[in-house]
Amino acid sequence: MDILYAFIWIPLESETALYTVLFLILIISGFGVPIPEEATLLVGGYLAYLGFIDFWPTVYLLIAGIIVADSAGYFFGRFAGKFLTEKLSRFKYTSIFLDKTKNYFDKYGERMVLFTRPLLGVRVLVPILAGNFRMNFFKFFIFDTLGAIPWTFLLVSVSYYFGLGLDLLTEVREIKYVIMTLGIIGVLFLAARVIRKEKAKIQ
Repeated sequence: MDILYAFIWIPLESETALYTVLFLILIISGFGVPIPEEATLLVGGYLAYLGFIDFWPTVYLLIAGIIVADSAGYFFGRFAGKFLTEKLSRFKYTSIFLDKTKNYFDKYGERMVLFTRPLLGVRVLVPILAGNFRMNFFKFFIFDTLGAIPWTFLLVSVSYYFGLGLDLLTEVREIKYVIMTLGIIGVLFLAARVIRKEKAKIQ
C-alpha cells in the first residue's frame, strides 16, 4: 500500500505528476501488488472533484491503465504461466484451485474476464490465468475493455459527483489525508484476510 503515499510527496498543482502516479498505481496493482483498484479509481475521481486534475482525462487515463495492466498480466501468464503452474501444482490446494478455474474458463470463456471485474482479488488473477489457459488475446482484450470502461466510469463518477460526501466523511478537504485514510483501510482489509486464512487452516 505504500505506493498510495506517493501522492503525499508530489506537488498537487502538477497535473502530469498526478496522472502519472494514478497510472503507475494501476500498473503495479495489475501485477498482484495489494492495492485495491477501487481505491485508485475513487482517488482519481476525488482529485478531479477537488480540481487538481480534469474529469474526462482522468477517466480515459484510468481505463488505459487498467487495460495495460491486465494485458501485461495476460502475457505474463502466457509466457510464464506454464512454468509457475508446474511448480505450484505440487501443492494440493493450488492444484485443486487451478483445476477449478480451468473448468470455469472452459465453461464461461471470455465472459470470465467481464464478470469478474468487480471481484476484489479475483480480478488480478483472471488476466494471468487467461494467458496461461491460452485464451485468444483479441477476445481477452475486447472483453477486458468492455468491463473496464463502465467500471472505471462508475467509480470515478461516484467519487467525483459525491465529493462533498467524502469531505464530510474525512472531515477534511486535503487530499493527502484521504490517501492516508485509504491506505489504512487497505492495510486493515489485508490483515483481516490473512487472519481469516490462518483461522481456516487451524480449523
